[in-house]
Amino acid sequence: MRNSSDKVYNNFYERWDWVISFMVVEDKFVHQVLMMMNKQESNSCPSMGVVVEGTRIKLVYNKKWIDSLSDAELRFVITHEIYHIVFHHCTLRVPFNKEDKSLYNTAADLAINCLIPQDVNRTIPLNEDGTVMGQLPSIYGFESKLSMEQYVQLLREKQNEDKKNGKGDGESGGFDDHSGWEESEVIKQLVRDVVEKLARDERVWGNMPGDLKAMILAAQRSQISWERYLRRHLGNMVSPSYTTTMKRPNKRFGYPFPGRKRGYSDRKLVAIDTSGSVGDDELAQFLAEVNKLAEIQPVDLVLFDDGIQDGPRPFDRKHASYDFKGRGGTSFHEVFKLASDRHYQSVIMLTDGAAAAPEYPATVKDVLWVLVGNGDPPVAWGERVRVIPKGQPQIQNQAA
Repeated sequence: MRNSSDKVYNNFYERWDWVISFMVVEDKFVHQVLMMMNKQESNSCPSMGVVVEGTRIKLVYNKKWIDSLSDAELRFVITHEIYHIVFHHCTLRVPFNKEDKSLYNTAADLAINCLIPQDVNRTIPLNEDGTVMGQLPSIYGFESKLSMEQYVQLLREKQNEDKKNGKGDGESGGFDDHSGWEESEVIKQLVRDVVEKLARDERVWGNMPGDLKAMILAAQRSQISWERYLRRHLGNMVSPSYTTTMKRPNKRFGYPFPGRKRGYSDRKLVAIDTSGSVGDDELAQFLAEVNKLAEIQPVDLVLFDDGIQDGPRPFDRKHASYDFKGRGGTSFHEVFKLASDRHYQSVIMLTDGAAAAPEYPATVKDVLWVLVGNGDPPVAWGERVRVIPKGQPQIQNQAA
């Protein structure tokens, strides 16, 4: 409901102009980014959301829903959408798994809502019963001001724990529409250019907290070594398991009830394309990184070209080199069939991507395409990162 303290307006557009005028004075950063977008009324949009279309980015809104908000709530929602843009949530690759879409949407909202200071001029929308209409880290007992990727991991762990205990997910739902999000390197670069330009003018940042400004600027960095990304990805994929132990008390009931300790046992499948299209230098670089990781994360190795040539077998980090067989054509079907039949939860695929499209393996939760050359995978699912030969710029080419 509209707060009684709100200004009285003659029509919707007068109110919109008034709210935008507030941004010009009180939050120039949000206003400047908002100005790069087209605004469009849409009855098909249930609330408000960002839509990415090729080289354009639009803010779509449902006028009836906006009328239900107070001015302070509307300012919060507009700021929320702008932060989704500058943190590049709107241009990430959509997860293939439908369950992961909901998880990623929730994580994106958790990462944003805790960053927006709430006061008399800007408050998170409330439902009619007074409950929060959105996602906050405190609802889940999470720490504030983490990245979307960190919240994805925390939510996944909570989801697994709730399933073990027979609980539901307990999500309260978000207030904005994420259905218009789409991967776009063009839009990402346009946003980076706008933020980089604004960064030169201190007046634009106004009273924004210094840590928030630093987070926004850090989000615009596009350069990252593929090795660091691979390490982070493998670290995120480590699946927790719990066993009881008498060495620590139960957190809830204390002694004499046993506590729990976390262990990691799920193996990952590392598949290496040994066809002629993958060079020896890239193979050596990739194996060097997997060798470093094998000490903390158990992995199985399989070599393939147009069929399985070797493995799967445990990766021995003591071996400095392997005898690569094959060097024929490339087919992903046998590898993903193997991953599905043996119930691997994660697959890391080193390849140039040049092969027919495989079906998504039923039991696999995470697929990372580690790409050589300029090729891309023949499918839309999975995350991706590109191996850059030594001496060349390291540029990230991945999506969540």
